[in-house]
Amino acid sequence: MQNDKRNLLEFIIFPAVMGSALLCAWLGFTSFSLSPALSASLTVLIFGFILIPVLERLFPYRDDWNKNDRDVATDIMHLLINIAVTALEKPILIALLITVTVALSNAFGSSLWPNHLPLVAQLGLMLVIAEFGRYWIHFAAHKVPLLWRLHANHHSPNRLYYLNAARFHPIEKVLFQLPEVIPFILLGTNIETISMYLVFNTLHGLFQHSNIRIRLGILNYIFSMSELHRWHHSKIIDESDRNFGNNLIIWDIVFGTFFYPKDRKVTEVGLNNPDYPKSYAGQLIAPFAKRDISKPIDWSKPED
Repeated sequence: MQNDKRNLLEFIIFPAVMGSALLCAWLGFTSFSLSPALSASLTVLIFGFILIPVLERLFPYRDDWNKNDRDVATDIMHLLINIAVTALEKPILIALLITVTVALSNAFGSSLWPNHLPLVAQLGLMLVIAEFGRYWIHFAAHKVPLLWRLHANHHSPNRLYYLNAARFHPIEKVLFQLPEVIPFILLGTNIETISMYLVFNTLHGLFQHSNIRIRLGILNYIFSMSELHRWHHSKIIDESDRNFGNNLIIWDIVFGTFFYPKDRKVTEVGLNNPDYPKSYAGQLIAPFAKRDISKPIDWSKPED
């Protein structure tokens, strides 16, 4: 009976938490007069940075992944710096959003975004559109050596836990945000939909990298959740060069990079480069080092 309850919990944790978070964010700006941005931020803080770490302790996927690997301080620095980078972008994006919205209104009489649709449908549309661009930038980050030098930061942890979601070089962070920003500025997407996307995208990323026993079953063919994303962090390049999806896995299925072995679990994660720095400062300059320390994931594999 106890095992049955645990198995059921593994299936419901993600949809229950995500559904509750989206509902709370929606109620915040529809019933409690909060701004959509504030409502989204409070929701992410409570459900993402308070609840998910607790769930990692209560239902760990691997006990050893709950042990500090000299990475917590580095990940916190990545989180804070990337929040600052995003904050610096906001005034520019807001000014651009106003300019484009006015131009589109003059040309078409209204924005091109389907504001008449239910908010949940608008969120789904935004996820699909943003995912297409994110997929190809992520794919390129694994295939183009210069971009891989930046992306190696994200693959450097030797364990997966929720704060790994923030480990991006700030230059790459900007590149990855472009498909999540530009299409929706051009389309004139409303702030309510963007705020709901922020909640989903942030919580999904934290869950995706979390050390929580989560199983999604058939939902693994929709969402790029932890069961799939752990393979993307594998040290084996044939496994890690798959599952590029950020929130959704649909484009991996379409373009043939979907990977979901059900008969085994991922073993080691990270880079096969023992010299890759663990400090934030070291990771910040690593992509520009004269000696290439951002080797392909299987750099130590003997050549044929």
